[in-house]
Parts: sequence; C-alpha cells; structure tokens
Amino acid sequence: VISGDKVTITAKKGCENYIYDTREAVDSSDETLCSGAIYSLVDLEISGKGSLTLISENNNGIHTKGDLWVKNLTLLVTSEDNALKGNDSVTVEGGDITLIATRGDGIKTTNSDVSSKGNQRGTVSISGATVTIYAACDGIDSAYNVEIDDETTLLNIYTDKYSNYSKEVTAVSSDNYYIRINSSYYVYSVKYYNSDSDYIWENAEYHSKVSGMRSTYYYYTYPVHTGYSTVYYYIWENETSRATCDADEALLEIELSFNSSYDTLALTISGGYVYYDWTNYSTSSTQSGGNIPGGGGAMDGGNTDKGDYSTKGIKAANEIIINNGTVNIKSYDDSIHANKDSALENGETPVGNITVNGGTLTLYSNDDGIHADNAVSITGGTVSVTNSYEGIEGSTVSISGGYVSVIARDDGVNGTATSGTAISISGGTIYVYCTGDGLDSNSKTSYSGIVFSGGYAVIIANSNGNSAIDTEAGYKYTGGCVVALMPRGGMTSEATHCSNFSSIGKSTQMSLSNGDYLVASIGSSTATVKMPCSMSAYVITLGDSSPSVTTKSSVSVALDSNGVSWN
Repeated sequence: VISGDKVTITAKKGCENYIYDTREAVDSSDETLCSGAIYSLVDLEISGKGSLTLISENNNGIHTKGDLWVKNLTLLVTSEDNALKGNDSVTVEGGDITLIATRGDGIKTTNSDVSSKGNQRGTVSISGATVTIYAACDGIDSAYNVEIDDETTLLNIYTDKYSNYSKEVTAVSSDNYYIRINSSYYVYSVKYYNSDSDYIWENAEYHSKVSGMRSTYYYYTYPVHTGYSTVYYYIWENETSRATCDADEALLEIELSFNSSYDTLALTISGGYVYYDWTNYSTSSTQSGGNIPGGGGAMDGGNTDKGDYSTKGIKAANEIIINNGTVNIKSYDDSIHANKDSALENGETPVGNITVNGGTLTLYSNDDGIHADNAVSITGGTVSVTNSYEGIEGSTVSISGGYVSVIARDDGVNGTATSGTAISISGGTIYVYCTGDGLDSNSKTSYSGIVFSGGYAVIIANSNGNSAIDTEAGYKYTGGCVVALMPRGGMTSEATHCSNFSSIGKSTQMSLSNGDYLVASIGSSTATVKMPCSMSAYVITLGDSSPSVTTKSSVSVALDSNGVSWN
C-alpha cells in the first residue's frame, strides 16, 4: 500500500486467504523496499471474520509505517523477522491470532513521538483477543506503552528457546575455541580425542575478563583442531598439576561430544557444582547443555547466558498496564519488563512503571518475573511467578490487592530504591518461596525500607545467610498479618529489625520437615502453611504480640496451589 489515509484489508466470513512471501531478505532501512509480506506506507487495518495465513520466509510478516489494527480475524503469521510491526502503534481487538517470529519479535513498534494530530505513538494494545506469540526475540517490544485489557483476552507468549520455532545464530570463530567460566581460581586444558593413539593436548590460556551487572566471566582460548569426535575438558588446581597431563591429577574431567555449531563451552560453578552450556563467543547465543557428571545444580546470578538480543516476554520503553485478561508467559529473559533508560521521542522522560490492576498472570522466566526500572504496582488480579531469578523487582514495589505468588532462585521481591519506602504491602495475599531474601529493600531510610500496613503474607527464605525480611535500616509495621520463615542464624536479626517489634511480633524457633503443616494464629486470622522444604527454622509473625504457632501432621482446611490457607 503506497498511498491513502487508512487502508482496510478484509477477510470475509467463510473465506480462507493465503499470502506467501518467498523473497530474499530486504534491507528494512531502505524505504523503497517492502519489508513485509503485507507492507503499507499508511495506516492499515486487517479485519474480517474469515481467516488469513501469511508466510514470510525472510522478512516481516505485516509491516506498516503508520498505525496497525488487527480486528476480529483468524490470523496466522509466520515470519523470519517481526510478525506484526506498526511503526506508530499496534492494536489487536478480537480474533484468534497466532504469531511466529523465527528470528525477530512477535509484535513491535518503533516510534515514540507525537503525531501531527496530537496522538502519542508507539503503544501496543490488546483487548478481547486470543493471541499466541512464538518469538526468537521479544514477544512484544513497544517503543512506548503496552496496554492489556478485557476479561476475554488470552495472551500466550513463548520466547527464545521456549518457542519451538526459534532459529539460533550460530556464527562460529574460525581460529579459536573458548572456555567461559565464572571463576578465576583454576587453569584448564583440552584433549581432542579419537583413540588412545590419536589425540592432541592443548592448554587453554587466559584470554579476557568480561564483567556484567550480576556476573563476571573469564575467557580462556585454545587452538581449533578438526577431525576429532570427542573432547575432554580438564580443570586443574594450578599450573604444576596441569603440567603432568595426568587426568587423575585433575579436579574435574568432562567428556563431551564435539559440537561444531558452537565455539565456547560455558561453565558455571555454583555451590560446589558445575553446569555447562554451549555458546558462541561473538554472539552469546546458547544451547542448553546439562549437568556435568558428578556435578549439577542451577546457574547463579540470573540468566547468565542471555544473548546479545532481547528475549523478554513483554517489553516497553515507558510503561506497561495490565487491567484484565489472562496472560501466560514463558520467557528466556524477564517476563514483563519496563525500561527507563532511553529518551522518548516526545521529549518526555520515560516512567519505567509496571501496573497490574487485574487479570490472571502466570510468568515463567529464566531471569526476573516482573522487572520495572521504576515502580511496580499491583492493585488486583492474580500474579503467579512460577520460576525466576528474582520474582518481582523495581525501584519501588507496592502491593495493595490481589493474589501474588513468587518462586525465585534469589530474592522474591526486591526494591532497589536506596531511600524512602522501597517495598509497601498494604493489602492482598502474598506468598514468596525463594533461596535469596524474601522481601529485600535497599533503602537506607530508618525503619522505612519496607512498610507493612495490611494484607496477608507468607514469606519463606530457604537459604542460610538470607532473611525472609531484609532491610538496610529496619522496617515499619502498622497492619496486616505476616508469617516469615528462614533458617536459624545468619541474617535472622534483619527479620525483627522493626521499631515496635515487641508489641506486634514474635520470633519462634522450630524444626520443620518437608510436608509439615505450620499453623499460626495471628489475632483473628489463622495461616496454615504446608512446608515446601525441611528447615531448622526461625519463624517470625507480625500482627500479634502473643500468637499461637504450632505444627501439625495433617489439617482439614483447603489449601491453595502453594499449600497456604488464611482463615
């Protein structure tokens, strides 16, 4: 479409329509070329009660330089690049939409300025539709806001390796191979092997150090040799032991089949265990490997193997607002992420907020479940983070309603603001189970880092050296019921660092077994918690200076999916 104000393409009821774009990849920056199977220089609407199947082998699926609407349509788009791209906006209203982007984003906008008519550009809006997105990169990448509404909305997003259709970039170095590891304490060597009479030893020499926000990696390089089916990787304590070339002297021997698609073996040492992935030095695209025989365990420091490209579920440069609907995300990076780091074209400073007012969200992430550069606000709905590094993170996190459940490898809820109130809980029902801190505030303001003023919370931190309630300078309590559990010792003093703890709280030491029922009566409310682990526990209750805290082997009350009941 090369001219007009707004053009509508309609798939009429009862009609099946097919478009195939088999061209080679075009330069999307060249405006004389059509970068999509359907391409428009003006506002475009795709609608109708029929169906449209669109296959774009090397380019975008549907791309307009203006606003894009998709209404009441049964639509399948499979594209190499972005499935739906509206430079100014994308609006989906009704219909059954399936989007497959094998090397791009599912839905994308690029402009964040204001039109000549005074309209803000860049928003992605979804309401009343069933939308399923399989994307190698971001599920939704918005240059401004993302807005999700209507109780009939169903949004399913799978990114990177969680999409069955993603194509990986596997550009391999032709000169060297690499070992990447999160430790500088050891030395390494490699044995290319076919038989006892056909092998080559190579020492891996230090190459470089790369530091990120959460992790530091050390790279070691060794020469490329071809024609070998097996590679042995050896970790040595020092140069003296490595010089022997005696495998029995090695701290660890790893036998792997050679993977010619990748040039880097990425090793992660965590808690005395070793985990490996194949990756590439230049692109950081990864293929999951597994546990080293004799080792095992999860990676540390979030998703340390994210590539150079973003693979988030929903990403916005300004703000994300979810009012209603069902949202299911399985993402290799953050499931829901709002930025505040890039200037908007409208001249405003981005707010970096995420607001959940309703709906049902189920989030599985290899990194953070919800991450806002500024404020996270949950006022209603159901938010379940079923897997994450950090469950919910923002400069500030406010929970005033709804049901919030978090499973995290590090902190459950993290407020990064260094002053004022970083975490506020004034309502709703909250469950946190994590191996870091349950609620972690970085605020240094005295007795204000976390404020409890209402709601019901069960917080379990299952790791020595971490606290269920962690603040820099204490927290405040004015209302609500809280049960917080953590191992004895370590940082348990943080959990009682409240100015009026003696009048509103109590600490109890208990030995709890996996499957036990902890019953805590706090004022007129009773919490029943089925233990997800065994723990020599330090139990903190807030809301009553003399609560009853006991254990039972069985209970008659109905528990929710996390094994919790409040009565």
